[in-house]
Amino acid sequence: MSESTGGIVDLLVRADALRFGSFTLKDGSASPFFIDLGRVARADHLAELGEHFAAGIARFFPDADTLFGPAYKGIAIATTTAVAMARSGRVVQTFFDRKEAKAHGEGGTFIGHRPTAASRIVVLDDVTTSGATKEDAFRAIEATFGVRPIGVLVAVDRTRKRGARSPALEALNLHALVELSDVVAYLEAKGASEAAVVKQYVESR
Repeated sequence: MSESTGGIVDLLVRADALRFGSFTLKDGSASPFFIDLGRVARADHLAELGEHFAAGIARFFPDADTLFGPAYKGIAIATTTAVAMARSGRVVQTFFDRKEAKAHGEGGTFIGHRPTAASRIVVLDDVTTSGATKEDAFRAIEATFGVRPIGVLVAVDRTRKRGARSPALEALNLHALVELSDVVAYLEAKGASEAAVVKQYVESR
């Protein structure tokens, strides 16, 4: 576990965004823990999250010029990431979507920057489980703006087991700041009993 990945997991713990219990994930599967970036709501925590994502953009998508945040949690992530990038002198555009299209005012499904065919778009979100939400975002952006995003960056990847990833996720060029193995390593280093819960979940997949 690197200092960077450990810092991200530490942020999730401090913000109470790593929760244990009985949860049903979006794909319908059961999980003994849940990662809720909606709880990263305090200003300093949001700023820290933005710095982590900005570092991820620099590492995985150095030529990105546009950030897309899917509603709802992705909106805050894209915003704080763009601000963090601007602080280091790199200015990018942002845009978001609505759950339902708006018929009045500015109308439509998307809010913010209007990408062009030359835009280098990265989709930012909290976690990925099946990748279905990200696939939907790719299709909607391509259908509306005629450009396909260059990839996806999430805080936590819940999909990997011993390095394996589905062809659908590989096609999205998905990267993550941390994987579940990093969460296990952090919790074990802290002597937390919850490490065994996450480890058992990973090994049972």
